[in-house]
Amino acid sequence: MEEKRALVEKRLKVEEREQKREKKLKERTMKNISHTDISGNEQNFEILQIFPDARKYKTTYTTKYRNRKVWKKPDLQEIKSVIPGVVTSFTVKEGDHVQKGEELMIYEAMKMQNIILAPFDGTVEKILVKEREKLAKGVIMIYLTSDAKFETDEDTTSISPDLSE
Repeated sequence: MEEKRALVEKRLKVEEREQKREKKLKERTMKNISHTDISGNEQNFEILQIFPDARKYKTTYTTKYRNRKVWKKPDLQEIKSVIPGVVTSFTVKEGDHVQKGEELMIYEAMKMQNIILAPFDGTVEKILVKEREKLAKGVIMIYLTSDAKFETDEDTTSISPDLSE
C-alpha cells in the first residue's frame, strides 16, 4: 500500500513540475503590450522570445497559433502507432525481456504488414492493445522499460540513453 502511495506522490510531483515548466515557458515567451498608433487605434502586441538570452520580438499572433496543440516531450519507452491500422499478432508478452531489433508485434496498415521492432534493450512492462484491435494514429501499443537509464535535462528537449554504464 505504501508503494502505491509513493508512486502516486511521485507522479503528482512530476505533474506539478511539468505545470511549473509550462507556466514558466509561457511567461517567458508571451507578454502582452498595448500600443496606440498615430491614428489613435490601439493594437495589442505580444513579446516573443525564443531563447532566454535571445532577442525579443514584438508581434501579433494569429488565432491558429494561439490555439495550437502544445508540444510535449515524448516518452521514448512508449511504442505508438504511427498510422491507423490493425494489430495482427504479438510475438512477446508482458514481462518478456527483448534485445534491440527484436520483433515485438506485427501491425497491419494500408494493406501492409509492418513488423514493430524493439528500439532498445528492455522489458515489456505493459501491452495496452489486443490482437485484431483497430487503432488510430498515436495510440500507445506497448510500454517498454529500458535497461539503460535515459538522461533528461529539465531545460532542454533532447533525451538520450546513458550508455556509459
